[in-house]
Amino acid sequence: MGISRRITSLLIYITPLLIISILVAVTALKRNSDIIANSQNEAAWYVLQLHKEYAEFHLQLHRYAVGTSDHNDMMLQYEILWSRFKTILNNTHISHLYHFDGAYHQISKQFAYIQSIEPQLIEFETGDPESAIITDVKDQYENLVIFLSHKFRLSSGDLLKRVEATHTMKTLVYFLLCAIVLLGGILLWALWRESSAMRKLAMSDTLTGIHSRLWLNQHLKELVNKQQPFRFYLVDLDGFKTINDTLGHHAGDELLKTVAARLAVLSGEHYHVARMGGDEFAVIESLAVQHEINISQKLLNSFQQPVILNGKSYPISASIGSSEYPLKASNVSEVLQQADFAMYEVKQQGKNGVIHYEGSAVPNGTAPTLKRFTKSL
Repeated sequence: MGISRRITSLLIYITPLLIISILVAVTALKRNSDIIANSQNEAAWYVLQLHKEYAEFHLQLHRYAVGTSDHNDMMLQYEILWSRFKTILNNTHISHLYHFDGAYHQISKQFAYIQSIEPQLIEFETGDPESAIITDVKDQYENLVIFLSHKFRLSSGDLLKRVEATHTMKTLVYFLLCAIVLLGGILLWALWRESSAMRKLAMSDTLTGIHSRLWLNQHLKELVNKQQPFRFYLVDLDGFKTINDTLGHHAGDELLKTVAARLAVLSGEHYHVARMGGDEFAVIESLAVQHEINISQKLLNSFQQPVILNGKSYPISASIGSSEYPLKASNVSEVLQQADFAMYEVKQQGKNGVIHYEGSAVPNGTAPTLKRFTKSL
């Protein structure tokens, strides 16, 4: 019971940690999946539009330089590119760009460059296709294309790391779920074992080790419910209080354990022994199968030998009353009452004997009538 209790206590602490770990892993898995999905949809669309507008601006700038386009067309395309950068940086729908190392910084850097060349574009004169600003815009555009293509490809860059992290998270979630199932099974087993141990402990008398009164009551109810015939013996020690008061409780406990051990010898297929409490014991004799053992005489024989208490020998005896179901009693309550009346009759007749109740079964709620007793010595 101690081991199962320790296992149960340990699992009570471990299980919530595993559940929290699963929640964290699932949250991370969903975040990575969302980033990948968004990157392949919204972000990809915005990035493609940025590529397109940047390429168109470079083309318009070159056409203006060679004289095939006017200044207004070139500045209009510049304004479109400027707006595209601002949309990407300020649009909350693509805030996941922050999850890609350097992406937001690189786009911001490009936007700052685009903003910085506005005075040059306003003053830029046609007729110089080899102008430094055209070369610089081309280089900045190519660098941005290379960077974003690397960041948003599934086969490399941050998205590849996200995909690998997602697979790892999925494996971790499966592992944690299996661990939860396994630990749940172990916890149920430990609880069942502890419950069984506690039930077994409750069914046993802590002092003597034989069946307890709880077991006795349940067993009697089972026999009555199954309508199995039995004889019930109520055993009350004679002079126990004197020994307990004069020699001490320790001696009294030793006497009870000695008596329980002697009565336990009777336990078997047809007999069951239990302690009812105090100095009272009970023996149940099954009558479902015929047997030739004289249990009454065996009970009395259990008290013929004296007991050794505190190094001295003391004689012992018992007053025993019995009742029979269903011949004499119709339920458990009547069985106990009839055996109790018979036991007290033994006390009144001088103790140290067995009396079998010989009255008839009576309705519930009425006291049984004692018609006749027989005493076996």
